[in-house]
Amino acid sequence: MRAPANRSRTTAEWTPTPDPDDRFSTGVPDFDRLLDGGFGRGTMALFLLDETVRREDLDLLLFPTLLNMLYHSRGIIAVLPARDSPHDFRARLTRYVTRRRFDSRVRVMDYIGEDKGPPYVVTVGDGSLPGDDARRKNPKVRKAALAKVVQAEREAQGGRGKPFVELFAFEVFETLMGAEAALRLYYQGIKRVRQLGNLGLGVLGPGLGCAAGVRRMVDTEFSLHRDEVGLLIKGLNPGFPTCVVTPDPVRGLPHVAFVPRPN
Repeated sequence: MRAPANRSRTTAEWTPTPDPDDRFSTGVPDFDRLLDGGFGRGTMALFLLDETVRREDLDLLLFPTLLNMLYHSRGIIAVLPARDSPHDFRARLTRYVTRRRFDSRVRVMDYIGEDKGPPYVVTVGDGSLPGDDARRKNPKVRKAALAKVVQAEREAQGGRGKPFVELFAFEVFETLMGAEAALRLYYQGIKRVRQLGNLGLGVLGPGLGCAAGVRRMVDTEFSLHRDEVGLLIKGLNPGFPTCVVTPDPVRGLPHVAFVPRPN
């Protein structure tokens, strides 16, 4: 039998978890149980990273949520961490989802003109510094950027106007725009999350000036750390004990499980 079209680079299938009526499943049954069913709709979840957390750790933890959203025909708008790129992000996620689904429902915001061309990249910067007041205050520049953002939201929503997930890496906003501007942009983003019933996922690294302001606005909060046993997650709001994030022993990656940290 011929393999399904557009599956040549897909190495594993994702088994989606149903979404409760008022929540989005995290894609991790153990995580869902700790959150009474998953992330609330129209809420923002924040992941606090220290310097030990790697890109692969974020993939391990966040890919189940992103894949579950995509398999429920929901889209993604992402502002990736500085160490990531739109091309690499697509290559990793399309191990588990078709390229067609990714290209139609995922939009990666590019503020520095890094990866122009692909349909999944929304270039809202031209490579010059966003701190350049003349460029940022130019009405034509601002109008063009806003139009791209609005179009990206429509594509993430799809024809049925479904909620989507918004992934924020705050280091990008603060590095390019400064802490105060980053907070303003985030405030606008969280208003959109609540208004549209989306799911916001924030990634906050160490040493950022916007940290206190960001933390005041989130609904759920978790800390991430890596040590010799692997990636650790601890619930701050709601609180739960430290768990090790590990590949699911039965289903395998990209499915993961949470197990109590050994004493």
